[in-house]
Amino acid sequence: MNGKTVSRRSRAIRRMVVTAMLGAITALLAFTPVGMITLPPPLPAVTLVHIPVILAALVEGPLVGVPVGLIFGLCSLIRAWGAGMVGLTLFFRDPLVSVLPRMIIPLTAWGAYTLWTRLLGNRGMTDKAGAALAAALGALTNTVLCLGAIVLLYGGALTELVNNLVGLGKADAAYLDGAGAWLVTAVGVPNGLAEAVVAAILVPMVKTAVDALNRRGRGKRPAGAGMGASQPEQAAATATAPSGARQPEQAAATAAAPSGASQPEQAAATATATSGARQPEQAAATAAAPSGAQQPEQGSRTPPETPVA
Repeated sequence: MNGKTVSRRSRAIRRMVVTAMLGAITALLAFTPVGMITLPPPLPAVTLVHIPVILAALVEGPLVGVPVGLIFGLCSLIRAWGAGMVGLTLFFRDPLVSVLPRMIIPLTAWGAYTLWTRLLGNRGMTDKAGAALAAALGALTNTVLCLGAIVLLYGGALTELVNNLVGLGKADAAYLDGAGAWLVTAVGVPNGLAEAVVAAILVPMVKTAVDALNRRGRGKRPAGAGMGASQPEQAAATATAPSGARQPEQAAATAAAPSGASQPEQAAATATATSGARQPEQAAATAAAPSGAQQPEQGSRTPPETPVA
């Protein structure tokens, strides 16, 4: 396993962890009152559910942002089916209205931020301004695409519903024919602008904190990390080193032999160098052998004594 494979697996694990964490935060904001900011009248309530989606795209890219946007869309779809037929919530039962636009939010935010950093850089206040712009565009993408899908797909049904519920009096025909679009505009413009402003304020602050934690985490890595060689490879290289250490001695002995020497002489010189390089090993083996094992050999080498006449 080389360093590139380890690095690729580490990035994949990191993306999965960040996706799960931000997805859980998105679900918490979607199903609890924590995800709503109540503003003073006549300003509308502002949702925060799209904040983790935009943050995921700016910090980890679209590979994390799109799955978190999908979680946002599924939460919206579940809430629409559980809330009953109330107002515009009815139209969010269609995945084209509730899910698909939420998956485009991170793409818009990431594209705007990437373009900004390539043109102006990502240092200091420049990075914060780019993050604020990307967050605002992401929030507007959420509002425009969701309400635009309602008008395109259900404009006629929405107009009929508004005309049946609201007494329009002497309103002209143009308003009667476009009552649905007017309602969406009246609801969407204030909400969209308020959510864009809130996102432009919150996202740069959270992103700055996350970037600081990432830099601190990279600074605490051990000195040997990222060298590209794993422990099994290093162990194998260490085990191979002793056998290769004799090769320079043998090569030096062969080079020291006379150039005019015959092949048997060169072979003998090489064998002598090899045996000399291994003498410490032989000495160690001899010392490890039992002392009694050498006495028979010494006795067999002693010549017989000559009898005295």
